[in-house]
Amino acid sequence: MYRYGRTVVSRNIVLYYCPNGQSYNRIGFSISKKVGRSVVRNRIKRIYKEAFKLIEKQIRKGYDFILIARKPAVDVTFQEACKELLSLCRRGQLLLKKQ
Repeated sequence: MYRYGRTVVSRNIVLYYCPNGQSYNRIGFSISKKVGRSVVRNRIKRIYKEAFKLIEKQIRKGYDFILIARKPAVDVTFQEACKELLSLCRRGQLLLKKQ
């Protein structure tokens, strides 16, 4: 994934993506202990997982995603996470074409 996938970067997260040959998307999270304690890391995971669920219908199918959180992600809100994830998907050309 890290070798053959593509990357888009924002202030709070790094998004790796790669085609998986399936008819569905998969997502994984990587959050270093340097970001914060387990409570903080789990909060970041929950926020971005829900943000991904919210915009998943707008994303093309058949990709694997890895979200790597950076230190500024500690202060992110759910609305900011949604906007940021949508922006990264747009930059990576992962969104479905509007009809």
